[in-house]
Amino acid sequence: MRKNMDLILPVLSTKETVKLRSDYPNIEHLEAGNTAAWLQERLDQLLIRAKEERAGMNLAKFLTLGTAATGAVCYATSPLAPIGALVAFAGYIWSLAQDINDTHQFAPIPFIRGNLIEFLSAMGDSEARADWFNNQNALVDLMCHLEPMERFEFAMLKQSAHILTDYLAQVSSGKRFYAYRWILDWFIQLKGNFPSPEQLHGHLATVTVDPRINEEQVMAIQESITNTEIGIPAARFTALPVPKFVDLPTAGGVLAKSRVNFDLISAMSVRIQNHLIIGQQGSGKGLIISNVLDEIKQRHPDTTIFYIDPKGDEKETGYFTGRVDVLKRAKVLEWNPSKTVEWFKATIKEFQAIPGQKLLILDEATYLSSLMKNEGEGNWFKTVIMGLVSVGDSAGWNIWIVALNPNTDDIGVSGGVRSQFIPLALMTADNLAPYTALISTQWLPKDKKLPTEDIQQLCGQSAVKRCYYYGKFNEWLPLPKMPNFSGYDRDSRRLLADGNEANQAIQDTVHPGSVYELSEPIAEPLNQLTDKGCSDLSQSSPGRFTPLNLTREQVLGMIEILRTELNQTEMIERLWQCKKGGSAAWKEAYAQFKELMGDH
Repeated sequence: MRKNMDLILPVLSTKETVKLRSDYPNIEHLEAGNTAAWLQERLDQLLIRAKEERAGMNLAKFLTLGTAATGAVCYATSPLAPIGALVAFAGYIWSLAQDINDTHQFAPIPFIRGNLIEFLSAMGDSEARADWFNNQNALVDLMCHLEPMERFEFAMLKQSAHILTDYLAQVSSGKRFYAYRWILDWFIQLKGNFPSPEQLHGHLATVTVDPRINEEQVMAIQESITNTEIGIPAARFTALPVPKFVDLPTAGGVLAKSRVNFDLISAMSVRIQNHLIIGQQGSGKGLIISNVLDEIKQRHPDTTIFYIDPKGDEKETGYFTGRVDVLKRAKVLEWNPSKTVEWFKATIKEFQAIPGQKLLILDEATYLSSLMKNEGEGNWFKTVIMGLVSVGDSAGWNIWIVALNPNTDDIGVSGGVRSQFIPLALMTADNLAPYTALISTQWLPKDKKLPTEDIQQLCGQSAVKRCYYYGKFNEWLPLPKMPNFSGYDRDSRRLLADGNEANQAIQDTVHPGSVYELSEPIAEPLNQLTDKGCSDLSQSSPGRFTPLNLTREQVLGMIEILRTELNQTEMIERLWQCKKGGSAAWKEAYAQFKELMGDH
């Protein structure tokens, strides 16, 4: 026993990670529950660091450039002036190279960052100059001077500190710093979005307490916080007089529209079309989709609804019951990537085998596309999406893509493909960070990229504190309250009235083994890409083209869409999944392309 007590445990940290951990505010404060103050301290630390880096970089460029210019002008007054100018210019080049390496931007003029040509052209006109300076984003400029990981961390803390506080408050002491780093990693991977609380808790269940945490300091901080809160008198509030408002006549606008009956559910269900549904987690995507599907089953009973759900959240089962014909579910975060790829390919093949009119709903498309890209299947994923879009209404095939953010290039929705989708964007009052990402894309017309204050006001007019933009309406509107078929309120994180009975009824109708079931396809109207890729082109059916075995009309439709953004070689590589060269696959693909274009 004495021997075990004297045993010194090995240290987990390395000299590199000790330096990394010391760069953060005192971690024991975070583990003790002082979460909000710790996050604010970290944000201030990154802000000051960025300011110091920017000031040092600008000062270095200013001094070296000024010295070089002075030496060049005064070369006749002293023989040392040209030498000084050369040395200073070398220092300027070094400062500029270091700035490019750190920020990945070319900013040769001190204190000015952005497009150099636009800056120079704007300086000649007072109004253009004022517009140029007004359009500069000081925070984005500061973020450029941080390390790559720190840039994402700064954005996460600046935009979503309240969400992080809620997340970390639910994590037990000893695991909070690990949870913070884990959330940051997923924030980067999901391109500005957070994993769900359920995913966080599920992962932390397998994580042990960090042995590097000083438990004595944690307990002392917790006692200090408790003692500080004792004896604080309750705040007194006095109600202010309520102002009186008078409705003034307006000429119209986003917040003063004529009373037009905008029925989102009816507009999405009256005719089934391709949609891109964008919204952060908890924004109401599943609730809206379930209401639209409920209407579609009445309007279009012959249409097969095929839903791919990679989350596998049992609380959302009510969304699908009675509204989805084929539900393919999996908790892919618990799987290895290769298993997820195999599962996803099998579900797509099963969907393609279903005859007649059908609608594919692809949930969590952002995560799936990133995973497929990392596994070397990114082009396959894009080609499948392109194939489904090209089939379109002519064959009664449609697709709804559900994504966390509007950056859809990895999904295969860019350029000409974008015009084949009707966008539906959802925003919540408590987090407008996704709106900033949305207005930086081409999904919205310029006149619909409203100030964030207008979006906040529209959310305030909604009973559920949300607003939406729908392409058919070309308007931003408050989101009305809708029936919640899941029986679970994500805002309050509790079951609704009679939710237990509803969920039990749902579970009684769903076979336990159906969640992860992989059905065999009953036919093969579109062949899946094999490991041999384009080597199977010679075996395609007569009158069919590409490894997806598409008809002539389908391939020509895809070519017409891609023509605006890709050249001939890139189109062949994208559609036939092979690289340019002397291989048999390329020759066969090129011959098929020429055959198609010669007949067209």
